[in-house]
Amino acid sequence: AGAIPDLTLRAHALDKLRTEGMTAEGAAAFAIVATPRSCRDVVRLCVALEVIYDYVDALAEQPACDVLANNRHLYCSLGAALAPSAPARDHYRYHPQRDDGGYLQELIATCNAALLRLPSHAVVLPHLQRVAARAGEAQSLHHAAAHGGEPALARWAASIRPVGSALHWWELAAAAGSPLGFYALVAAAAHPATNARDAAAVERAYFPWIAALSWLLESLVDQDDDRGSGEHSYISHYASPDEAARRLATIAERAGADAACLPRASRHLLLLAGMTAMYLSYAGAAGNEARDGANAVQRAIGGPLPLLLWTLRLRRRLAALRLRGRAAAGA
Repeated sequence: AGAIPDLTLRAHALDKLRTEGMTAEGAAAFAIVATPRSCRDVVRLCVALEVIYDYVDALAEQPACDVLANNRHLYCSLGAALAPSAPARDHYRYHPQRDDGGYLQELIATCNAALLRLPSHAVVLPHLQRVAARAGEAQSLHHAAAHGGEPALARWAASIRPVGSALHWWELAAAAGSPLGFYALVAAAAHPATNARDAAAVERAYFPWIAALSWLLESLVDQDDDRGSGEHSYISHYASPDEAARRLATIAERAGADAACLPRASRHLLLLAGMTAMYLSYAGAAGNEARDGANAVQRAIGGPLPLLLWTLRLRRRLAALRLRGRAAAGA
């Protein structure tokens, strides 16, 4: 990232690596569901995919002449990372900056190589590519919503509603945009015995309920920042913080029930608690508008969440102290 020639692209890449490191660790944690033999490739693939996700997310928030076309080309990198035989394409076609020195393509190649080494990659690949297409469109429309595209996002979200789902359109859109399903499917590909039915069960468990919880929590703790930047906010569609808290608790309970139905359920439940703790450890979770929702989710998830939350809050405090120490030393 530090070698990216374009200064703007370099700044975005480095900023995401500095500020979103914990999300990459969360992606790597899915290796606990993998086999020891494939653990290294699962970590490599999940981390590289998360770095792509965060980097492209930053670029999609920047001004562009054709916002939606720019977003769609950028987010096609997710599908490219999970399509080893696909030809290379210009993901920066509609973006004002493009000279990344091969950074994005190298991340894509890292994902491709790691995926091909997983024993059940061929079985899981159709599910991964469906999740990638869904996530790319969700994120493209989400970022375009801040420029008047919210009706398009609502229509699209309604079109992907699973049979029997009781989620609101913005909850479905949030679920579609979350990357958690990628990582669970990658971990499933690490098992030689994984078959098409297993892969479908993983995809159904993570979409929509577990994925919805992750992106709604991200929106919950970021709502002040989103309001200041003018970005579209999923959590803002609730009529009140009290309604948001009730819905988040319901979604958290269903997410836990779905995780409990999967093979290696105890590890999926641990990942669910870890993901929840990661978001609730942000300072934004303690704000007036977020506090009720954060507390409701914490009660619904339970289990190891309190210990994980305490640990991550401590890590954030120590990191802040180190940064202040460096700043003081530099002064």
